[in-house]
Amino acid sequence: MTPNIVKEKLLRKGAEASLFYGRWFDKEAIFKHRIPKNYRIEELDKRIRTKRTLNEARALIKVKNYGLNCPQVYEIDVESSTIVMKYIEDEKLKDILEQMDTAKKKKLFKKIGNSIAKLHKNGHVHGDITTSNMILTNDDELFLIDFGLHDYSDSIEDKSVDLHLFKRVLISSHGKDYETCYDAFLNGYKEEYSKAKLDESNAIIKNIAAIETRGRYVKKEDRK
Repeated sequence: MTPNIVKEKLLRKGAEASLFYGRWFDKEAIFKHRIPKNYRIEELDKRIRTKRTLNEARALIKVKNYGLNCPQVYEIDVESSTIVMKYIEDEKLKDILEQMDTAKKKKLFKKIGNSIAKLHKNGHVHGDITTSNMILTNDDELFLIDFGLHDYSDSIEDKSVDLHLFKRVLISSHGKDYETCYDAFLNGYKEEYSKAKLDESNAIIKNIAAIETRGRYVKKEDRK
């Protein structure tokens, strides 16, 4: 680190990466550092962390072209497997959703649906759509964060899985708001996606039920 780039404090330590708050020249910043894994061969570990760091950073840069709000990338440090990003102030959606009235929830989740549709129709799968990976600012700007599981795909199955995982998050973390939020989300998703690919949009949403059926079958088999 140079004197102009400073990690000031650890915000969160996860299984794959640690997040630090600090400064990048005169800007507040988040440093996402992928942690070395001692159980992997060192050379292989380095390749994996470098690949994942570059994949996430490039995704953050690309999706801005589709009009999505996500952290601006300031620097990619391949040597240390670190992404330096703009610090987005305010709260995670997960922590403030219950405080909102129904009208605001519907408006917000329609916007989330629009955003995910923009990702999907441009060949991106987020991989971890959760209310913990969304930040809402004081002026109601929604930011999508953490593209660590991002992938490129035009597969209907992959996009359906992305939506299915979000549905499960809403049920488990926001049960009483699930129907209101999920219906608004799907409305926003279909509205945006169908501008270009109506049939594909319908196929993606229809396939969610097929994924759920497979899940129930597996659980039933596991209990035997």
